[in-house]
Amino acid sequence: MTTYKDLKSVKYIESIINYAEGLLKLNFKRAGNNRYSAYCPFHPDNKDSFRVYVNGKDEVRFHCFGECKVDWDIYDLIMATNKCSFRQAQQTFSDFLGIKDFIPHKGKSINIPDFEQIEEPDQSIDFAEPEELSPEIIDVLGEASIFYNELLLNNAEKFQKVHKYLSRRGVNTNLIRKFNIGFAPTLKDEKYLGRALIRNCLDRFNADYKEFYSFSKGGLVRLLNDGSFYIQFIDFSMRSPFAKNYADYFAGRITFPIYNIDGQVHGFVGRRLDNRGIRWMRQQTEDTAITTKSWLYGIDKAHKHISHYKTVILVEGIFDYFAFYKLLQDMDRPIIVSTLGSNLTGEARAILKGLGAENLIVAYDCDSAGRKAIKQIATDIAGHVYYLGGMTEGQDPADKLKGVVNAISGFSLQHLMASAKRIQKQTDKPIFISHITTGEPDKREVVFKPDTTLKTEPFLEPPKTAKEYYYNVEDFLPLLSYDHGNKAALNNTLYEITKLLEARPEKPKSDKVFTIPTDFLVTEAYDDLGPAIILWLRIAIEQQSRKRKIRETDRTLADWLKTSRASISSTINRGRYVPTRHKYHQLLDAW
Repeated sequence: MTTYKDLKSVKYIESIINYAEGLLKLNFKRAGNNRYSAYCPFHPDNKDSFRVYVNGKDEVRFHCFGECKVDWDIYDLIMATNKCSFRQAQQTFSDFLGIKDFIPHKGKSINIPDFEQIEEPDQSIDFAEPEELSPEIIDVLGEASIFYNELLLNNAEKFQKVHKYLSRRGVNTNLIRKFNIGFAPTLKDEKYLGRALIRNCLDRFNADYKEFYSFSKGGLVRLLNDGSFYIQFIDFSMRSPFAKNYADYFAGRITFPIYNIDGQVHGFVGRRLDNRGIRWMRQQTEDTAITTKSWLYGIDKAHKHISHYKTVILVEGIFDYFAFYKLLQDMDRPIIVSTLGSNLTGEARAILKGLGAENLIVAYDCDSAGRKAIKQIATDIAGHVYYLGGMTEGQDPADKLKGVVNAISGFSLQHLMASAKRIQKQTDKPIFISHITTGEPDKREVVFKPDTTLKTEPFLEPPKTAKEYYYNVEDFLPLLSYDHGNKAALNNTLYEITKLLEARPEKPKSDKVFTIPTDFLVTEAYDDLGPAIILWLRIAIEQQSRKRKIRETDRTLADWLKTSRASISSTINRGRYVPTRHKYHQLLDAW
């Protein structure tokens, strides 16, 4: 009787070589006694790194000394190419040899799993991370984000399940477009075969294989010959080694680009449409240039406003991010980031610290990991941490937001934190419980609230019918100049001005006051003015104290504000081009 070990022995080496050449569509060259070489069929190869040798057990083996670094026998190659079981591979080769008394082995292959019995890997792996990305890799990551986004938006009917899933999770078409969310078709997609991005760039790869290098180092492609689930998707019908042996890394997943603080794509997170296997997947950092430790989803849109408010809302997941993002009345000023898990890394903390974040509102899951993360943040950050409480064990913050439609009226972080301090005593770790309400001023609905509070007072009292607020001139005058040593000092002055404006006093507290219309404060129009608010406030004070419009030269204004005439002209011009919806010039006329 002939066994499977007999058929892969050196006795059949010539037959094994002949069969492998036809199976893999390559030609072996003799490289010595019982030694052969060829270009590897499983990856782009220009060094004939695919070798045949005989080991100490007289078994004929195939080994790739290039990118694959994998060892096979003839049965492994048949399984990988024909996508069949170990038993079927044995029978196929014995039939080729015409062996009549062959007895197949009932076990399993050591190197290749039976494809009928395997599922997509269910464990992610963390690796040591490199320093930073090259401009070339940043470029291809940005290119991939645009490609997947356009693929999703331009094929709404084909990918209607994706659109429905995102809509169900609170992400509409406008958000898909704004955040460049995309989709990578699955490995079983008849048109793309999990290679949409690769096929889009295939001519470039075939013309110059170095083009492929940036995509590989950028973690955008997957070598299919990894000895597991993905090997069944090698396409031997394709002549190009890139289309044959690789697939898009995020095939079958929604793609969420991760931007850095400068608005450059530094990576992706992918999400399955179902809950099987690994639902969320980041790029691997082994053998790529990708680093994930500093990732904060949404930081590109939030960093200016975090600096302005000195505050950030931290959530765990991407869909938690969108749930909170939609609560904001003015979505152009988000102060929310997702840490993509319940861990604020040292690199991420450094980013927030660099932005001047003093108050962290934490909306992590109220499970053991979430509680541990909150305590860690409270210990590490040089400021206050507010825990958005009231959630039950294992409940996501996003679950609390279901059914909430209206935005938080007049969203103001200063009020949020002031109320938190009123209703909950400070703990030994500076963590507070806070309320958030939503809806019209006279019909506020509490969205988040603690299980118990010290008082049963409302989060915000309905606003009075006041048409203007009263401010002490003496409080503002010391701040109204451009005599700053650097940008950090200017930002600190703007922060102090904002705190004074947010007090919104409805009654005068001295004889020397000036007023500001309530609409200017409710819409936070002052934020759009930026540094120009210093000039506008000084003009407002002068007009109201003289009870008339003023017509001063740039030289006079420069003297008031301790700056140059050129700076005054530049500031006035910037103020003229702020969003017209706030009607700054009409407000000044009213003053």
